Amino acid sequence: MIHINPVEQEKIKISATSSPEGGTVFFSGDIDMADPSPLLDPLFEQVHSQALDGGASAVTLDFTQLAFLNSSGIKAIAKWIMRLAAVPDARKYKIKIIHNPEVTWQLTSLPTLTYLVPGSVEIIS
Repeated sequence: MIHINPVEQEKIKISATSSPEGGTVFFSGDIDMADPSPLLDPLFEQVHSQALDGGASAVTLDFTQLAFLNSSGIKAIAKWIMRLAAVPDARKYKIKIIHNPEVTWQLTSLPTLTYLVPGSVEIIS
């Protein structure tokens, strides 16, 4: 259900695979540009629209190969998660975030995302 054009820039690679429940978006490298929103906002808008249109039950973000994500990148993810608050319960999908427990920023920053729309975000190691 989730289909995006792969992104490959200087330090970052983003790709996706589709699955019966929705799909997985894979991130690798570093997202450390001053403002990643021109890259991330349209990506998350596309994922959100496709998840709703396709009746996805879950979308997974795989951050296991993402070495760094700055605060502006976390803000872009938070903005996407907050869009779920406006979605009727019958159409809501879960967001699962697979993290690497050996990467400090992931341990400290990602759990806070679970509080934005209670019950909608799950952190998996």
